[in-house]
Amino acid sequence: MFTRPFWFQSRPDYLPYRRRKLKQLAFFCLFLLFLPLGACERKMKEHPLPVGLKKELAQQNDPNAEKTAISGTIAVADAFQAQVPPTATLFLVARPKGAEGGPPLAAKRYSLVKFPFEYRLSSEDVMIPTTPFEGAVDVIARLDQDGNARPQKGDIEGRLTAQVGDAAANIVLDRVIEDAPGGPLSVSGTLRLGPGLEQKLPQGGTLFLFARPRGMKSGPPLAVKRFEAAALPREFSIGQEDTMMPGAVLEGPLTLTARLDQDGNALPAPGDIEGALDIDAGATGVDLVLDHVVGG
Repeated sequence: MFTRPFWFQSRPDYLPYRRRKLKQLAFFCLFLLFLPLGACERKMKEHPLPVGLKKELAQQNDPNAEKTAISGTIAVADAFQAQVPPTATLFLVARPKGAEGGPPLAAKRYSLVKFPFEYRLSSEDVMIPTTPFEGAVDVIARLDQDGNARPQKGDIEGRLTAQVGDAAANIVLDRVIEDAPGGPLSVSGTLRLGPGLEQKLPQGGTLFLFARPRGMKSGPPLAVKRFEAAALPREFSIGQEDTMMPGAVLEGPLTLTARLDQDGNALPAPGDIEGALDIDAGATGVDLVLDHVVGG
């Protein structure tokens, strides 16, 4: 026969006491359960997701995202499998159908690629903001040996024409470049101040030099260079190493703009001194004069 312990018999309030203790234990367990979740939330706030990853996740959750994208796989032809260097860089470029020069419509750069490789180009990868990514485009994939965006002899390339929205635009790297253009192009010359502007020189100003495809008035430049504590006249050179975006190549007709900036901000502001000149990539002996005041 079961006999209650003496301490149970001597405490008529034991059951309520036990309920209180069990309730306290339950609350303590819940506290331990939610403590790591709160710490994770704090860490997410302290270390937010990179912008690029946020955009990629947003694209994956957007049912209409594939309508403004091209995707598929990139493979290497059997004949060139042995020529793939382990440290090569893969450039992926999209241009309007039939366009051979100028900045690409969209571009991406990948390192340490294993083939076959799944790729995706979308409106998020356009070089110039607000440019629509639509219609028929030429997609060029190039396996580069030295990481230079400009095609070089020995690079392995493949291309196809696809329609934006195509989810099976598969590319085969099946051609070795044998006749690439010469070394990277550059533009060099002298920057000088126009007459009568000496008194308007800002103290400790910053000199910016931009190269854009000729006729392009806005959007990111093709190449840019910055000189601190700018003194004029001065010699300059701007080349492929100064390009802003993967896949961009300094070539063809360009507009070169120099701006002496007062606050170090790359955006023009009233009081900055500016000058521009149309030239061709590869030009030397260029004489670029800063001859007017912005907003003046």
